[in-house]
Amino acid sequence: MAQSQLAKWFSGRTAWIGRQRIKYTQTEAGRFLGKQYEAYSNLEKGKVFPSVGDCYALADLYSLSEEVKKYLVDIARSGAEQNFPTDRRFNALCLQMAERFYGAIFKWDPLFIPGIAQTRAYHFNILREAEGSTDEQLNRGWSFKIERIRALLARTDNPRVVLLISETALLNLRFLSPADRQEQIDRLHELEALPNWEIRIVSALHPEAGGAFEIYSAGKAQFGGPTFAYTEVWDNSWCIEDPTRIERYDELWQILLTKSIMLKEYLDDRRDGLAQEHS
Repeated sequence: MAQSQLAKWFSGRTAWIGRQRIKYTQTEAGRFLGKQYEAYSNLEKGKVFPSVGDCYALADLYSLSEEVKKYLVDIARSGAEQNFPTDRRFNALCLQMAERFYGAIFKWDPLFIPGIAQTRAYHFNILREAEGSTDEQLNRGWSFKIERIRALLARTDNPRVVLLISETALLNLRFLSPADRQEQIDRLHELEALPNWEIRIVSALHPEAGGAFEIYSAGKAQFGGPTFAYTEVWDNSWCIEDPTRIERYDELWQILLTKSIMLKEYLDDRRDGLAQEHS
């Protein structure tokens, strides 16, 4: 089984961020892990995997969260093979990292507004209705989304972000109050107005196998990692690095893209205005 270059990249970026936060040199960090400068430098560059022991040491040195520590250990114990399956929450950490450093971010969702574009009211009302989430789950999930949104919007290199959203997701805004519907529409407009952002609506029939997925590529970003596609089911998720499988997801993306129209065009076609429906 081929090794995961994405896992190496994630581990390296995690170490780099932690070291910047505590203002250590690579020599100092390497000494803490019992490594020479070059060995530690290669870890941060994503050239080698940390061992399970390294993961625990990194978590201690950089005060990593319990979830990040467990994800790193999970990577190390799996042998960091390509496309290894893991819990959705763990791979969400990888997506969060990719949103900070990748140059091109493409997201398709046939049912929901993508998390990075959701308002608080959408998160707490729509997801509670759809998934039966508890207050504790919703609060934890919203805190994590806020971290992702703020990190992505704080970038100064203007990554390309394209969101393809099914018309179904917009029609489901009927479950919100009129004010909350308008707030969510306004949020989409705000994001669409950002440099290199594009939000498109798929209102035509589309492939039935086209469940939610995302594609990330480094593009022109200096610290982006290997191209990968992300997809999930209820109890598992995958960051896919196999070029053949990524190509298939790209083919599906192109199909969906040709069936989409810009958000503004879609809303302008609705003379009543989506946010005023079902009031």
